[in-house]
Amino acid sequence: MPIFLPTLMRASLVLAIGLTGCASLPHSATVKLPAGQPLSYYAQSGAGPTVIFQSGLGDGKNVWAQVIQQLPASTALLAYDRPGYGDSPSSTDARDPCTIAQELHQLTRALALKPPFILVGHSLGGLYQHCYAQRYPEEVAGLVLIDPTHSDHLAELKKQAPAQAALLGALRYSVFSGTMRDEFDAQAASNDYLYGHKTISQPVLFLFSGKFRPEERGDFEKMTRQLRRLWQAAAPASSASEVSHSGHYIQKEAPEQVVRAILQLRGNAPAR
Repeated sequence: MPIFLPTLMRASLVLAIGLTGCASLPHSATVKLPAGQPLSYYAQSGAGPTVIFQSGLGDGKNVWAQVIQQLPASTALLAYDRPGYGDSPSSTDARDPCTIAQELHQLTRALALKPPFILVGHSLGGLYQHCYAQRYPEEVAGLVLIDPTHSDHLAELKKQAPAQAALLGALRYSVFSGTMRDEFDAQAASNDYLYGHKTISQPVLFLFSGKFRPEERGDFEKMTRQLRRLWQAAAPASSASEVSHSGHYIQKEAPEQVVRAILQLRGNAPAR
């Protein structure tokens, strides 16, 4: 779902309603978590650390199709629909970052995937992957975070860019599905845990978008760059690239950049 954090204004209202492009993954399978929640997923077996994709607000697994199609066929990977997206039914469970990270952990167990993993997350999905790395550090070989949503994004947006915050609030009521509202409202609910484990010890490759629309320039762009610096400060073993020709959806506008980052981490990761 393109409009969400950390770069709300990077998409039009048409995209906000759920248009995510025509590329899609092959037919997926479904598995039930221990509590009975069905999750739809696409998995590919292969050598090396398994690459696990986590989408942003409103997006299902198909948002990764272009990246997955460009990865070597031998790449072990997993992309899935969180509850309420794609082919996965909604859930009444909490939608905070740590609960979603726990669900992903249960999914890896249900599919008998062997760590360590390379976690790839876009927008709000980047925050979820960060939480996974904090909760299960021994299972994570590295992370690729694509315009990740900082857990303080909404609070800072209200303080530093109130016009964009007001628009986001209007979209929450008029466009967001129930699942999206639940995730949106719970984005900072894991802050006590995350701020108790501030740094990310694993290698992190950040990919930041470089295209700012005219309405994003000024206070909003300043805030976005400030939060990017906070992300990097929380990951001592990190490097960052700004993709100058891409907006928020780097995995769709510049999928080769995401593929390159994944292969870089896989090349440096220990064998399973």
